[in-house]
Amino acid sequence: MLGVITLIWIGVLRLFRGRIVLFWLMALPGVILHELSHWMVAFVTLGRPGFPRFIPKKMGNVYALGRVPIHNPRWYNGGLIGLSPLLLIPLAYFTIRMGTPATITWLGLWRFLLVPWLAAECLLECLPSLPDLRLARLSIIPLAIIAAGLFLYYRNAIH
Repeated sequence: MLGVITLIWIGVLRLFRGRIVLFWLMALPGVILHELSHWMVAFVTLGRPGFPRFIPKKMGNVYALGRVPIHNPRWYNGGLIGLSPLLLIPLAYFTIRMGTPATITWLGLWRFLLVPWLAAECLLECLPSLPDLRLARLSIIPLAIIAAGLFLYYRNAIH
Protein backbone atom coordinates (compact mmCIF):
# COMPACT_ATOMS: atom_id res chain seq x y z
CA MET A 1 0.00 0.00 0.00
CA LEU A 2 2.76 2.46 0.91
CA GLY A 3 4.55 1.60 -2.34
CA VAL A 4 1.53 2.81 -4.30
CA ILE A 5 1.33 5.99 -2.23
CA THR A 6 5.07 6.53 -2.84
CA LEU A 7 4.52 6.23 -6.61
CA ILE A 8 1.65 8.72 -6.38
CA TRP A 9 3.92 11.15 -4.53
CA ILE A 10 6.59 10.75 -7.22
CA GLY A 11 3.98 11.64 -9.85
CA VAL A 12 2.77 14.65 -7.86
CA LEU A 13 6.32 15.92 -7.32
CA ARG A 14 7.09 15.52 -11.04
CA LEU A 15 4.11 17.75 -11.87
CA PHE A 16 5.86 20.68 -10.20
CA ARG A 17 8.99 20.44 -12.41
CA GLY A 18 7.87 23.32 -14.66
CA ARG A 19 7.40 25.78 -11.79
CA ILE A 20 10.79 26.15 -10.16
CA VAL A 21 9.68 27.85 -6.93
CA LEU A 22 6.92 25.32 -6.19
CA PHE A 23 9.12 22.44 -7.24
CA TRP A 24 11.96 23.67 -5.05
CA LEU A 25 9.64 23.97 -2.06
CA MET A 26 8.23 20.48 -2.60
CA ALA A 27 11.61 18.90 -3.38
CA LEU A 28 13.63 20.64 -0.66
CA PRO A 29 13.86 17.62 1.69
CA GLY A 30 15.18 15.48 -1.18
CA VAL A 31 17.61 18.20 -2.28
CA ILE A 32 18.91 18.46 1.28
CA LEU A 33 19.38 14.68 1.45
CA HIS A 34 21.12 14.66 -1.96
CA GLU A 35 23.57 17.41 -1.01
CA LEU A 36 24.16 16.01 2.47
CA SER A 37 25.09 12.67 0.90
CA HIS A 38 27.76 14.49 -1.12
CA TRP A 39 28.91 16.41 1.94
CA MET A 40 29.17 13.35 4.21
CA VAL A 41 31.03 11.20 1.68
CA ALA A 42 33.36 14.09 0.83
CA PHE A 43 34.03 14.62 4.53
CA VAL A 44 34.79 10.93 5.14
CA THR A 45 37.02 10.63 2.04
CA LEU A 46 38.97 13.84 2.76
CA GLY A 47 37.34 15.79 -0.07
CA ARG A 48 37.17 18.93 2.13
CA PRO A 49 33.52 19.82 1.43
CA GLY A 50 32.36 23.40 1.69
CA PHE A 51 29.10 24.64 3.11
CA PRO A 52 26.07 23.16 1.29
CA ARG A 53 23.82 25.63 -0.51
CA PHE A 54 20.14 24.99 -1.09
CA ILE A 55 19.05 28.13 -2.94
CA PRO A 56 18.26 27.43 -6.63
CA LYS A 57 20.76 28.89 -9.08
CA LYS A 58 20.22 29.11 -12.84
CA MET A 59 23.06 27.44 -14.72
CA GLY A 60 22.52 27.73 -18.45
CA ASN A 61 19.07 26.37 -19.27
CA VAL A 62 18.63 24.44 -16.02
CA TYR A 63 18.43 25.21 -12.34
CA ALA A 64 20.78 23.74 -9.76
CA LEU A 65 18.59 23.25 -6.69
CA GLY A 66 21.57 22.75 -4.40
CA ARG A 67 25.32 22.35 -4.45
CA VAL A 68 28.26 21.45 -2.24
CA PRO A 69 31.69 22.78 -3.17
CA ILE A 70 34.34 20.06 -2.96
CA HIS A 71 37.79 21.56 -2.39
CA ASN A 72 39.90 18.39 -2.65
CA PRO A 73 38.50 16.12 -5.38
CA ARG A 74 41.02 13.39 -6.16
CA TRP A 75 41.09 10.12 -8.08
CA TYR A 76 40.42 8.10 -4.92
CA ASN A 77 37.38 10.08 -3.73
CA GLY A 78 35.80 11.62 -6.86
CA GLY A 79 33.78 8.55 -7.76
CA LEU A 80 32.53 8.03 -4.24
CA ILE A 81 31.54 11.68 -3.83
CA GLY A 82 29.92 11.94 -7.26
CA LEU A 83 27.88 8.76 -6.90
CA SER A 84 26.96 9.25 -3.24
CA PRO A 85 23.29 10.15 -3.97
CA LEU A 86 22.79 6.47 -4.84
CA LEU A 87 22.85 5.93 -1.06
CA LEU A 88 19.36 7.44 -1.02
CA ILE A 89 17.95 4.26 -2.61
CA PRO A 90 18.47 2.11 0.50
CA LEU A 91 17.38 5.08 2.61
CA ALA A 92 14.04 5.09 0.75
CA TYR A 93 13.66 1.38 1.46
CA PHE A 94 14.44 1.78 5.15
CA THR A 95 12.14 4.81 5.39
CA ILE A 96 9.23 2.70 4.18
CA ARG A 97 10.30 -0.41 6.09
CA MET A 98 10.87 1.26 9.45
CA GLY A 99 8.37 4.11 9.12
CA THR A 100 5.33 2.00 8.37
CA PRO A 101 3.10 1.63 11.42
CA ALA A 102 1.95 -1.86 12.33
CA THR A 103 -1.67 -0.78 12.65
CA ILE A 104 -3.67 2.09 11.21
CA THR A 105 -5.00 4.54 13.78
CA TRP A 106 -6.40 8.01 13.36
CA LEU A 107 -3.48 9.47 15.31
CA GLY A 108 -0.95 7.61 13.15
CA LEU A 109 -2.60 8.43 9.83
CA TRP A 110 -0.08 11.22 9.15
CA ARG A 111 2.62 8.56 8.81
CA PHE A 112 0.82 7.04 5.82
CA LEU A 113 1.31 10.35 3.99
CA LEU A 114 4.69 11.45 5.37
CA VAL A 115 6.63 8.18 5.05
CA PRO A 116 5.85 7.66 1.32
CA TRP A 117 6.55 11.36 0.65
CA LEU A 118 10.01 11.05 2.22
CA ALA A 119 10.65 7.83 0.29
CA ALA A 120 9.55 9.55 -2.93
CA GLU A 121 11.93 12.44 -2.20
CA CYS A 122 14.78 9.94 -1.78
CA LEU A 123 13.93 8.18 -5.03
CA LEU A 124 13.61 11.42 -7.01
CA GLU A 125 16.95 12.77 -5.78
CA CYS A 126 18.97 9.53 -5.85
CA LEU A 127 20.30 10.01 -9.37
CA PRO A 128 23.62 11.83 -9.69
CA SER A 129 23.46 15.03 -11.74
CA LEU A 130 25.75 15.80 -14.69
CA PRO A 131 28.22 17.72 -12.48
CA ASP A 132 28.17 14.74 -10.10
CA LEU A 133 29.03 12.39 -12.96
CA ARG A 134 31.83 14.72 -14.08
CA LEU A 135 33.26 14.52 -10.58
CA ALA A 136 32.94 10.73 -10.58
CA ARG A 137 34.91 10.62 -13.84
CA LEU A 138 38.06 11.43 -11.85
CA SER A 139 38.07 7.91 -10.44
CA ILE A 140 37.19 5.82 -13.47
CA ILE A 141 40.59 5.28 -15.11
CA PRO A 142 42.70 4.74 -11.96
CA LEU A 143 40.09 2.44 -10.42
CA ALA A 144 39.72 0.50 -13.68
CA ILE A 145 43.51 -0.02 -13.78
CA ILE A 146 43.55 -1.17 -10.14
CA ALA A 147 40.58 -3.49 -10.74
CA ALA A 148 42.22 -4.98 -13.85
CA GLY A 149 45.46 -5.48 -11.96
CA LEU A 150 43.71 -7.19 -9.06
CA PHE A 151 41.73 -9.36 -11.48
CA LEU A 152 44.89 -10.48 -13.27
CA TYR A 153 46.74 -11.04 -9.99
CA TYR A 154 43.98 -13.21 -8.52
CA ARG A 155 43.38 -15.04 -11.79
CA ASN A 156 47.07 -15.98 -11.96
CA ALA A 157 47.15 -16.81 -8.23
CA ILE A 158 44.27 -19.29 -8.58
CA HIS A 159 45.74 -21.12 -11.58
